[in-house]
Amino acid sequence: MKPFLRICITLLSIAVLPPLCLAQVQELNVPIHDSPGQATTGRATTGREGSTPRYAPTAMKAQWITHPDLSGGESAVVLFRRVFELPRKPERFVVNVSADNHYKLFVNGRQVCLGPQLSDIRHWRYETIDLAPLLQPGRNVLAAEVVNFGPDRFFGMQSYRTAFILNTPETGTVNVSTIAQTGWRVLHNRGVAHKAVRWRARPEDRDIIGGFYAANPTDSLNTAAYPWGWEQLTFDDSAWKPAVFCEGVSSLGGGFAWLLEPRNVPLQTQRQERLGRVANVSGLTTDGAFLQGNKPLVIPANTQTTLLIDHGKLTIGYPHLHFSGGAGSRVRIGYAENLFMPNSAKKGNRNQVDGRQFIGMRDVVVPDGSANRMFRPTWLRTFRFIQLEVATGDQPLTINDLYNDYTASPIPVKARFATNQPEYAQIFDICRRTVELCTQDYFLSDAYYETMQYLGDSKVHDLTWLAMTGNDLHVRNALEQFHYSRLWDGNLTSCYPLRSTFVHPTYSVIWIDMLYDYLMYSGDKDFIRQFVPGINQTLAMFEALMQPNGLAGKTRWAYFVDWYSDPGAKGGLAPGQDGSNSAVVTLHYVYALQNAARIFDLLGDARQAGPRQAETYRQRADQIKKQVYDRCFDAGRGLMAERPTRDYFDQHTNIMAVLTDALPAAQQLPVLQKILADTSLGQATYYYRIYLFEALHKAVGSSPEAGDLIDKALQPWKAVLADGLSTTPERFESPNKPTRSECHPWSTAPGYAFFSTIAGIRPAEPGFRSIRMEPRLGALSLLDGTYPLPMGEMVFRLEKKGRGLSGSVTLPEGVTGTLVWAGKTIPLKPGKQIINAL
Repeated sequence: MKPFLRICITLLSIAVLPPLCLAQVQELNVPIHDSPGQATTGRATTGREGSTPRYAPTAMKAQWITHPDLSGGESAVVLFRRVFELPRKPERFVVNVSADNHYKLFVNGRQVCLGPQLSDIRHWRYETIDLAPLLQPGRNVLAAEVVNFGPDRFFGMQSYRTAFILNTPETGTVNVSTIAQTGWRVLHNRGVAHKAVRWRARPEDRDIIGGFYAANPTDSLNTAAYPWGWEQLTFDDSAWKPAVFCEGVSSLGGGFAWLLEPRNVPLQTQRQERLGRVANVSGLTTDGAFLQGNKPLVIPANTQTTLLIDHGKLTIGYPHLHFSGGAGSRVRIGYAENLFMPNSAKKGNRNQVDGRQFIGMRDVVVPDGSANRMFRPTWLRTFRFIQLEVATGDQPLTINDLYNDYTASPIPVKARFATNQPEYAQIFDICRRTVELCTQDYFLSDAYYETMQYLGDSKVHDLTWLAMTGNDLHVRNALEQFHYSRLWDGNLTSCYPLRSTFVHPTYSVIWIDMLYDYLMYSGDKDFIRQFVPGINQTLAMFEALMQPNGLAGKTRWAYFVDWYSDPGAKGGLAPGQDGSNSAVVTLHYVYALQNAARIFDLLGDARQAGPRQAETYRQRADQIKKQVYDRCFDAGRGLMAERPTRDYFDQHTNIMAVLTDALPAAQQLPVLQKILADTSLGQATYYYRIYLFEALHKAVGSSPEAGDLIDKALQPWKAVLADGLSTTPERFESPNKPTRSECHPWSTAPGYAFFSTIAGIRPAEPGFRSIRMEPRLGALSLLDGTYPLPMGEMVFRLEKKGRGLSGSVTLPEGVTGTLVWAGKTIPLKPGKQIINAL
């Protein structure tokens, strides 16, 4: 039996490094991977280059260790060191490493990796790294900084207690297995402390505007108490305490604590990013040269100054502030996605700086007067704007440099999309930046406020990420982790990993839709087959909520559809909705039944009653959608009402009525035309428009109105561009709900729809081994793009002239298909072909 442990927590790394060593510190990130291109039958091959670590030892020799004075889960930054001798430089020195909550690993003063990947206690991740390139004959030091964010930690971060583990399952020709077991020394670093972000406070005392904050606390650095140079070989750790045993790796058929599993997505990578410009300054003058590392900024003694730095676009990572002197000073470093109009939650154009107010979370630095000090936060910071508030004492403070270590997944965006209208490329770009910032060790719901992996959000994030990268590792991770969250009643938690309990039954059934999306993209039936019992349990959960009238009833949890912007709307449901008799909620169940039936048809496994169960689900879906139509369709308005009282109409219900065929086929195009023309209806916001694009693809076909309807559906993103955003926001701006998050992947549907709806590229069979391409150009005259498929990249350039279409389409090896234009079907084969459809 393999005694794996499992861990949870997330992303990156930790605090402060001695600036004298910083020039030598380079992120190495040298994980051990499977050979590129190796894949099982039916699995995508191109999306997994440099994918998952292959070293999963059958028995961990190491033990979890901790600081002897820590009682458990209190806020703490703990430093670990292990000095050892090597007779020669090894060819390989492979280790497994993990920690609770979060760690940064160094070898001889150089940073190697950040971790662990976010997961839960029963699936705790460890990294597998070959340290040989950084080792040397003679003395070496392994050092780790482990952060426990304490009671105010990230809502997505499960934790057992502060602990660290390093195992040496393979060391090549050098036997150093005892490194994993003994000789570690440890220090509770009191130079760094955490402070909670204030969001449950009086408005004038809050650090953020927008309500719920679920990410980690910020930091305070006391430079006088920090052990500078602690990760260097020459550091004297003789005053440190011996690390003590915390827990074994397994026992009693499982484990007392963490159950370990290897990381299943690539290590995050970092690159130095120079910041933008000094937009405003008070109390002194500066040309901003310090932002390029060219000219230090000296802030005189007994001076108060505020510098507002505008990066020009949203970014994410670990800002580094290098400074000298400043004894008696206090520096506050604030981070914000946007500025606000004074005493208001309104934002206006994001490029407008003058007359705006900075509100954001802050780190605090207390210099001790020494030279060459540096602050780096213990967790990711997201910002377009950084505000430095400095109050000096009797000694001047010199700011030597300020930059960001941009941090994200190393998986590259390969997709490209352009038309003859530049706005489309600009929309594509803000969608791209959003998913890049929000793809770290897992799919972030947003980059600033919550950073959790939400199920409904991932419905969109999955599709956009696949369309842009062709890499499915994060999608597979998300689908598995939501399955890990399964509750006793068949619901999944609304986000996961999670240390709380958030449940929306609508999200639970959306997970089934996501499984079908992934099966059609990848063709990986073996991966999907493991979820069959979960699909059945989740559908049984929702079936128990159904009433005799064919509509969903109330639940102990809460349904969520969209952030309605109507006055009086709250909780993610339509105005006046009490959680029962909702047509759109019911139709989400119908959609999941239909997708489950499609999954079982494709799996075709009689052992799991696939075909038989598929027919059962289809029949139930047909029964319910007829009941919804009979009770909620309003013949006078030609629309589906949100509830049987027919006193509220919205886009959402009608979109789902099209997708599920609750509306007869002849009514679907007229209904879509109406809901895109009638602004009095409840409007689908950014998130829900993934379903609108899917409904348009289904219903409009090659009709002359197709492209124009799609263009209307894109209007909210055109408004985003006009407001100066560089990423996609969470909500429509309204008096009821402000936009809040500025970087929300659930708003990136155009990044997928440009390929799937405008270019009309869809899998004709699971795994994209054949495609169907049916462009809908409308007023556009050009489509030019690259679309990464599981088998390779598809490249197209098509121009419309009159009723004709000409250009070229290139398919990867092993992919065939058809192009449909003006009633004509043109066969497509691997390689490049010239298109000339008149």
